[in-house]
Amino acid sequence: MKKIYFIALGFVSLFCAAQQTISFESSENFTVGNVHNQNGWEVTLDADNQPIQNQTISNEFASSGTQALKIAVDENEDFGWFPIFGAAKPLTPALNYSNLNLEFDVYISELDGSTFEFGTYGIVADEFVPVFVYSFNYTGNLELVNSADYDYEDANFTWEANKWYQLKVEIRENNIKYYIDGNLVSTGTNFTKTNIEGLNFVHDNFGGAAYIDNIRINNINMATQSVANKKLAFYPNPVKDQLHVVIPQGEKITAVEIYNPVGQKVLKFADQKELSLNSLKAGIYIVKVLTDHNSVYSAKIIKE
Repeated sequence: MKKIYFIALGFVSLFCAAQQTISFESSENFTVGNVHNQNGWEVTLDADNQPIQNQTISNEFASSGTQALKIAVDENEDFGWFPIFGAAKPLTPALNYSNLNLEFDVYISELDGSTFEFGTYGIVADEFVPVFVYSFNYTGNLELVNSADYDYEDANFTWEANKWYQLKVEIRENNIKYYIDGNLVSTGTNFTKTNIEGLNFVHDNFGGAAYIDNIRINNINMATQSVANKKLAFYPNPVKDQLHVVIPQGEKITAVEIYNPVGQKVLKFADQKELSLNSLKAGIYIVKVLTDHNSVYSAKIIKE
């Protein structure tokens, strides 16, 4: 049975650029404080469905600029046996698993604290699966996830606390290359061969903090046909009962799928432009629209 460690809450507006940098600066409309709901970022929820504390935009450390994403212990929560606490950012449309470079900088405050994991996830048959994951074990050992069942392999690399590392992955059709500070540390198989639905940075809530900065995405081929300069609209949004879908001229809807905040498909429609959402509870949902042009559009809606 697959272990589900991923946070998937709230997709953002259409992501179409082949290159993107996220550096968490105020110029990108990030503000110091809880990262929850800032530019599409979401954090783990507690037992009361409230975002846990101390997953923030911080001005304590940054690899460049003045701000970075900080994921740290919430003392109100128990520690976890696995890294499930932290922050995630869904990406839409998904990024192509066969030709993608992704880089980011990380800094961990202490050894013998939390195990921190930095990676990405995809969705297969409504289950979240890892695409790649760096696991910085609390002992100082670096491990890499090497299967969809979340198995690990030793990367033969020892990390130090209080030091910035530049991580880079080159994802191709059949393999993934893992780099640290420009040095190749491992080459593994592209074990899931699924498109990247989001970024995921988590810890086991045991001790210490990690900082993430300068996320750089270079996606040469998009996961689906480019939707740049095309418009997808839903109205009304927020919606009470009936949702209307407007797609680019010349395209025809082949299917519409609606997902809840944890990535479960809750509704599916055929070639309909008017969708009855009476059966849904109030909340945030993700709508995916597939067309006869092999395009996939995704957007967030709010059900009242």
